[in-house]
Amino acid sequence: MNSDNATKWLSLVANIAILMGLGLVAYELNQNSQLARTSLIHEGNALENQVWSNLLGEAPVDVIAKSVECPDLMTYADFMAMDAFLFTSMNMVYREYELSKEGLFSDDEWRQEASDYSRWYLGNEFGAAWWDIEGRGFFSPEFSSYVDSQLALGGGDSYEYWEKIHARINNETINAPTSRSCDPDA
Repeated sequence: MNSDNATKWLSLVANIAILMGLGLVAYELNQNSQLARTSLIHEGNALENQVWSNLLGEAPVDVIAKSVECPDLMTYADFMAMDAFLFTSMNMVYREYELSKEGLFSDDEWRQEASDYSRWYLGNEFGAAWWDIEGRGFFSPEFSSYVDSQLALGGGDSYEYWEKIHARINNETINAPTSRSCDPDA
């Protein structure tokens, strides 16, 4: 009788162990699937940025400067370069959002990233126009709404920092010179 009880208990424990093992395998498969999805998101993001970065041209800094200092002098080629620059830049910020949705970053982390960079890239006349007309549509409504809220705070674009740094280095009031790209004779 004792051996029958022991066999029943041993069989029960073995079955429970098998179920726990199957549960662990299912959990690992789910985790591997999530990691593969995350990897695909990251790779897709990198590929998109690589394709767009080909449009930046040989002197993207000149086009970036022109878009901030004298956007009215931009050509269609300049626009295409800036479109590529702003898309790839904001897409890198959006990557944090996507990875947070996969559980690799917290909501606070992607929000901090968006807070840090949305005004830097979009806080000038051209950047704001690009975002309103074109950029917002590339991204999810939640992300776009958060970027909108950051832009509403105003200030903090790259040119503002340039002016402050230039003024400090040169001990002068803020009135930094513009780039050659703004000179119609250049």
